[in-house]
Amino acid sequence: MPQRDDPHDDDFPAPRLTWRVPDARRLPALEPYADVVGRVPHVIVRETVWDTSDGVLAAAGVDLVRSEDGTWTIDRGDGSEQLADRTADAPVPELAVYLRGRPLTVVRRRDTTAALLVLHSRDGRVRAEVADVRVDEGAPGEPVLRVGRWWALADDGSEHALVRGVERAMRDAAEDSAAEGDERGAGLSEQPPVPLPRRTPVRRPAGVRRPRSGTAARFVVDALATLRADVVRIDPLVRRGEPDALHALRGSLRRIRSVLAVYRGALDRGATEVVRRSLGHVGRAAGVARDAEVLVGTVRSLADRAPIGLVGDAASAALLARLTAPHRDAAAGFDEVLRSAEWFDALDALDALIAAAPPGPRAGEAVRPFVERRLHRERRRVRRVRDTAARAGDLEVLHDARKAARRLRYGIDAAGGFVSGRQHLGRLRKVQAAVGDGLDAAHAVTALQLRTDFTAGVLARGGGGGGGRGAAGAGGGPAPRRGPAPARRT
Repeated sequence: MPQRDDPHDDDFPAPRLTWRVPDARRLPALEPYADVVGRVPHVIVRETVWDTSDGVLAAAGVDLVRSEDGTWTIDRGDGSEQLADRTADAPVPELAVYLRGRPLTVVRRRDTTAALLVLHSRDGRVRAEVADVRVDEGAPGEPVLRVGRWWALADDGSEHALVRGVERAMRDAAEDSAAEGDERGAGLSEQPPVPLPRRTPVRRPAGVRRPRSGTAARFVVDALATLRADVVRIDPLVRRGEPDALHALRGSLRRIRSVLAVYRGALDRGATEVVRRSLGHVGRAAGVARDAEVLVGTVRSLADRAPIGLVGDAASAALLARLTAPHRDAAAGFDEVLRSAEWFDALDALDALIAAAPPGPRAGEAVRPFVERRLHRERRRVRRVRDTAARAGDLEVLHDARKAARRLRYGIDAAGGFVSGRQHLGRLRKVQAAVGDGLDAAHAVTALQLRTDFTAGVLARGGGGGGGRGAAGAGGGPAPRRGPAPARRT
């Protein structure tokens, strides 16, 4: 809305009621209800709507808009969000998961013209605001294709007679258009509507049919579609460096690969293995970055928990600095992977698998018996790996046992209400977390043993390297700890 002419009401509420107006009618006369009607001059906002030439963003239900001042906003269907300021021609990092290397171009131009009336009561207070908004939109170089118009009413929530009168007048004027037989009518809503209808998403190609409901193939396709939506949501967060985003993306990739492995036979094995391999390459790159992140965190927590004076402060700082550098390099390397054709090809392969749903030998089987058989097979696999790990006592075998438990957990999780094994999810999660904590600690100990600066810091704990705390650590009583134990990983 344009800026109001009352400088004392900066926090005036957003519109409470809106009416779509299908024609060029004028606002009703509002002077009888207000002592003063302030008119703010028309404001015109010019914007451009961007997409690829083949409508990739439209297919994803994404609306990307750039204003005259260069500000980018994106609407994924749950409201507009302003993107970070950018000097480039397009905010590629936030949209790379959709664009996948395709260039953006202007597909529509949009002019929004808004006029604002500010209504004052006899005591001089602003009681209501009425906006008349018109949107003209068309393709570049072509005549206007669509026009949208609506009225909006905002008030101070006081139930003042002015507010009631204005609302009644606008409601009557808007409902007149519906009474005149216009099929589009004037819609009343509690929130401001989108100025123009969103573009229709690109439909499935002709001849491609979704698997029949209740079949194994449909179950797997629906599970993959849900996980694919998680990947698309998390990808921009990883690019922005949000906390735990890398961990979440790695987990989503693992879930997709687990679903494809646990429920083999529902879809064509050749197609699913292509997706598993391509996502596996990306997942391993994410794992390198995540493992480096976990190693730094584990060593830092061990240093914080060590008795005061056991390790010199300078030695701890040097060790963490040497571990942090590889972590930064691994994170930068994964950023390169996210910008690579390898990642985009993996996403394309996943999309093609979901869209085409090539049937496997078990595609038409009923969901419940198919899921139960496959999960029973996974349970036997977990028992075999567990028994092997118990006999061997090797870290690699223990890691295999953790992966087997995780794959079973993800398979049960994807099954939802089809099986009764969900009561075991908590137990599997605890086993996975316990083994993971042990493996992380073992890797941290290995890293510490390989760092001569850490060993030197321990040996010099009684000298000046302890920052004045070595004497305390060398005393007769038990040494205090530096800090609390870290929270258990889940």
